Amino acid sequence: MRLFVDTGAWFALNSRSDENHNTATGFVRRFKKEPVLFYTTDDVVDETVTLLRFKVSHSQALLFLDFLAQSAHVARVQVTSELVGQAEEIFRNYTDKRWSFTDCVSFAFMDELGLEEAFCFDQNFAQYGKILCP
Repeated sequence: MRLFVDTGAWFALNSRSDENHNTATGFVRRFKKEPVLFYTTDDVVDETVTLLRFKVSHSQALLFLDFLAQSAHVARVQVTSELVGQAEEIFRNYTDKRWSFTDCVSFAFMDELGLEEAFCFDQNFAQYGKILCP
């Protein structure tokens, strides 16, 4: 299975005080028996590290970075300029949506890789037509 992971899911996994922490950790436990490759972008990592630094602690942000560097189940991808251009097109075309530019980069990335499912707690992905997990 291939699954995109958004900031909200990473944050929930790494912050015990987050309202979605138990749901997120329970969802990830199921992959101990089922192989999965989690995809994420540097934009999402940037958002997550920043949130963890300011809402949890600097040490938790570092633990998250260390996890990403060591995990064989996470593909951390640097976004290309072409993908940023596609994200800008999405951002410009959906004027009725309150999506962040990072969301639009994530949508463009998912489209490019043919990823339909996103591990997130953000309805923006469903608005764009992706399947939310859990």
